[in-house]
Amino acid sequence: MTAAMTRRGQARMAFAAMCLALSLVPAVSASAQRERGADQERARRLGGVPREVVLEVTAVWNAATTRRVRGDFALAPTDTVRGDLAVLRGRARLAGVVTGQVVVLNGDVVLVDGARIERALTVIGGTFESPERPSVGGEIRVWSAAYRYREVSDTLEAELDFFSRWSRWMRDDANRSTSSATSDLLLTTAHTYNRVEGLPIYVGPRFRGHSGDTRVRAELLGIFRTGDALNWKQENLGYRGLVEVRQGRRAGVALGGRVFDEVDAVERWQLTDTEVGLHTFLFTRDYRDYWQRHGGEGSVSLFAGRGSDVRVSYGRERWSSRRALNVPSIVNENVPWRINPAADHGVMTLFTISGTFDTRNSPTDPRAGWYLRGAYEHGNGTLTRVPDVVTSPAVGADVVYTRALLDLRRYNRLGPNASLNMRAVLGGGINGDPLPAQRRFSVSGIDALPGFDFRRQRHNADVGTCAVGDEAAYAARGRPSLCDRMALLQIEWKGDFRINLFGDDEDFGDRRWVFSRVKADGAWVVFANSGRGWLVGTRDAAQLRYPNGSIPDLASWHTDLGGGFDFGTFGVYVAQAVSERGLSPNVYVRLGRRF
Repeated sequence: MTAAMTRRGQARMAFAAMCLALSLVPAVSASAQRERGADQERARRLGGVPREVVLEVTAVWNAATTRRVRGDFALAPTDTVRGDLAVLRGRARLAGVVTGQVVVLNGDVVLVDGARIERALTVIGGTFESPERPSVGGEIRVWSAAYRYREVSDTLEAELDFFSRWSRWMRDDANRSTSSATSDLLLTTAHTYNRVEGLPIYVGPRFRGHSGDTRVRAELLGIFRTGDALNWKQENLGYRGLVEVRQGRRAGVALGGRVFDEVDAVERWQLTDTEVGLHTFLFTRDYRDYWQRHGGEGSVSLFAGRGSDVRVSYGRERWSSRRALNVPSIVNENVPWRINPAADHGVMTLFTISGTFDTRNSPTDPRAGWYLRGAYEHGNGTLTRVPDVVTSPAVGADVVYTRALLDLRRYNRLGPNASLNMRAVLGGGINGDPLPAQRRFSVSGIDALPGFDFRRQRHNADVGTCAVGDEAAYAARGRPSLCDRMALLQIEWKGDFRINLFGDDEDFGDRRWVFSRVKADGAWVVFANSGRGWLVGTRDAAQLRYPNGSIPDLASWHTDLGGGFDFGTFGVYVAQAVSERGLSPNVYVRLGRRF
C-alpha cells in the first residue's frame, strides 16, 4: 500500500512537472493567444461606433480613389494596393502592402507576417487578427458593432441612429442593393436652429433613380419655420425644389436646377450649421446673421475623384431682410437676442463659379493633404433699400459687384500621432466696388479670432468688423459685418493623448492597443490666429481704408494664441489676445475640429 501511495505521489509530481514545463516552453505562443483574446475582448468592449468614425469610413468607401471589394479579399505577399482599400461584408486576408488606409465593414481582417499598411486600419462589425507586432503606420481601431447602411447607386449612406433608419416611408434593407428608383416622403430638420426661424421643418417628396452611370435626383420640400409661436403665416413659410441629373460614377458631369424661398446666412464660411444651432439653442448666442432670398438658378458641375468638383451657376433672385424672433433657448433665456442686421433689398442676377479640391487622408480627421475651397460671384441688379453702413451701393441705380472667397488648408503629419496644420482664408470685393450688406466680411468669433469677443467694437475704427464711430450705435444695428475685404491666417500643432483613469491593466502588455484608443481619447492643440478686415478707398489715419490692390500692415492685424483639447466630436479651448492689452482670456467649446 505504501509503495502504491508512493507511485501515486510520484505520478502527481511528474504530472505537475510536465504541466510546468508545458507552461514555460511555449510561453510566447500562450502570450500571443492571450493577446489575440484580449484583442477580441477589447473589440467587444468598445461598444457603439462614434458618429465621426461612421462618417469617415463611409467617405472612404465612396471615394473615387478607393479600391472597393465586396466579399472576401486576399492580397498576396508580392502584391501591392496603391491607395486606400475598403472591404464590405467579407474576410480580408492581407499579406502584401497597402500604401493607404484599410477599412473593413461588417467583416474580419487577418494580417499575415510581412503585411504592411502604411496608414490606419479600421474594422467595424468584425474582428482583427495579426502577428505580435503588426506593421501599421497609423491607428488600429476595431469595433464589433455592425456598420449600418443603405446603398444608393454605387455609394453607401450610413444610418447613424434609429431615427435616420426609420425616417423614410419607403426603404430597402440595409444590406441589400436598392432598385433602380426609390421614392421617399422626407421629414427632417436639416437646417440650423437660429434666431430668425427657430427650427425650420422640411417636408415633401423626394425621388432618386439610376440607370447605369446616370443618376437622377429630384425633391420638392415645403419649409415651416417654428420660431414665431407656430403661426401659419407667410413669414413662416417657404419652399425648396431641386432637379439634378449626374452622368458618371467617379468622374463626370451634372446638370441641375433649383427654385427656392429660403433663409440664407451671412459669412457661412465661419462655423458649421451644427455649431451655430447648438450655441443658439443652449446659450442664446447666434454667431450668424440672416437674410431672405427668393428665386431660381441653373447649374453645371464637373466632378472627379474624392471631393473635387467645379460648379457654375446662373440665377435671378429677390433679396430682403429678416427680423429676429423671440425663439426659446436653454441658458440665458431672459437675455434678449442680438438684433439681426438689416440686409439689402432688391432683385439681383448672379453668376457664380465655385469649386473644391481635396487630397486629405480623411475628411473628418485629416492628418495629411491639401484642402481648397473657392467661390467667385458676379452680381448685378437694382436695389430698392440699403441699410446705413460704412459704404453702400446706390439705391435705384444699377449695382454691379464681384466678390471672391478662398479657403486654403494644408495638413502635415509629423509622426503617427502628431500634425502641423495651416489655414489661410481670403475674401472680398475684387474691383473695389461697394458690396451689398449681406456679402460683406468680418474677422471675429470663435472660428476666426477666439481671443477677441465676438464683434465687439473696442475702438472708433475696429479692424475686425470695420465698424466706425460709437460702439452703442454699432450694437443697436446688430453688430453687422462691414468689411470690403478680409484676411485670416491660422496655424495649429496637434498631438494625440490617451486618458486611462484605471491604469493599463486592460492592455495586457500589448502597446498597440494603447495607440488604438488614442483617437477615441483626443488630442491636445496649440494654435495661433492672426487676421483683420479693411475697407477699399483712400488711406485714412484710422488705418481702416486702403487703396485697391494693397494689404494692411501686419502690425495692425488682430492676433491671439491659445490651446485646448480636441475630443473629435467636441473640443474645449482657451484663447488670449496678444495684439491688444487689457483683454481677458476666452474659454469656449467647439463641436468638431477647428479646421
